[in-house]
Amino acid sequence: MKSKLYTLLLITTVLRVIGDAIESIALPWHLLNQTSSLLSVAGYSFASMFPWVIFPPLMGRFLDKTEKKVRLAFLALFIQSFLALVIIKFASNIWAFYVLISLISALDILHRYFGFTLIASMTLEESELQKLNAKVQTVGEVTSLVVFPIVGYLAYLFGVRLMLLDAVSLLIGALVLIPYINIPVKQEKTTEEESESVQLEVSRRVIFAGIALVLLFNFAIAPARIFVFSALKDLTIGEIVYGLLNSVGTLGSLTGAIGITLFAHKRKIGISKPLIIGMLLESLAVLLLGLPSLGLLFAGILLLNFGRQLLNISFDSLFQRIIPLEKLGTYRGIFDALATLIIPLSQLTFAWLIEHDAGVSMLAAGVFGLGILSAVGFFILIQKVVNP
Repeated sequence: MKSKLYTLLLITTVLRVIGDAIESIALPWHLLNQTSSLLSVAGYSFASMFPWVIFPPLMGRFLDKTEKKVRLAFLALFIQSFLALVIIKFASNIWAFYVLISLISALDILHRYFGFTLIASMTLEESELQKLNAKVQTVGEVTSLVVFPIVGYLAYLFGVRLMLLDAVSLLIGALVLIPYINIPVKQEKTTEEESESVQLEVSRRVIFAGIALVLLFNFAIAPARIFVFSALKDLTIGEIVYGLLNSVGTLGSLTGAIGITLFAHKRKIGISKPLIIGMLLESLAVLLLGLPSLGLLFAGILLLNFGRQLLNISFDSLFQRIIPLEKLGTYRGIFDALATLIIPLSQLTFAWLIEHDAGVSMLAAGVFGLGILSAVGFFILIQKVVNP
């Protein structure tokens, strides 16, 4: 039954990625066209990320205590479909727009944690975890590769009205879940027993140093979006170029997911190596995005998404291996909330600095250094955790 649910997760991932592509292009560009301010784009980031600061611990804890995870995923997609229609109605009301963005983002958390806990219930072996997580990401990235250029062009033509297509995609995703809506996702006692001892040993070492390093790294990487919009805001076809950038980024993400899938199976690369490599590549990418060259924007986006994919897959696998299943949603929720908190604050800070004539290249060099520093710190920490 878990294999059927995993297949179902792959299907809903495809449909959700279509919606994500529409939201990530149509919504911020609508705000930028309406206000001509980078601060409005930073506000979009704040509105979309704020629920990830407040709700993950609550939703994660709730998911840990219920077996009706499929039903929650269905409700999340159905309500999101309705909100996607409502946001068109309030497109001219900036504050209502931000509120609706936050609500849509909050419901994304349920779908994300549904898949995260499902995979954790299937295995604890490192290479298998890497393969399962990478397969989900590969399916999503292949979808993005096709969808983003199309969405960029459609957003240029239709603007925020493109959210109608988002609503349809979300509704289809909800309907696909109906045949499985009453299937429970149960906790596995063997998984709990095997993972409990690891979790207790790791938690004391990670709680302070790990959180500090996550905040430092997220602060360093978060301005990437602002650097891109700063470079494109004066282009008349900025939406189209932005869609192409997302397509190039998807190639990077897809390469990272496929690479982990192959190497995890053939060479048993584990978790820590791709995690640290991902952090280093993301740091270099942010430096490139701050340099005054359109060509370097494409190179930077490619590296950024390649490194991010390595980091995200490995980080998911690390959590799934060391945290007991009955506490996985709660622990990951707390971690996600703290890690996400710094991102909109960083983007607001750098948007304000750029609009007050701070040099983008100078800022990029500074955050590059912070990224490298946090990567070195993570390397030391992971070595102590994985090889105590």
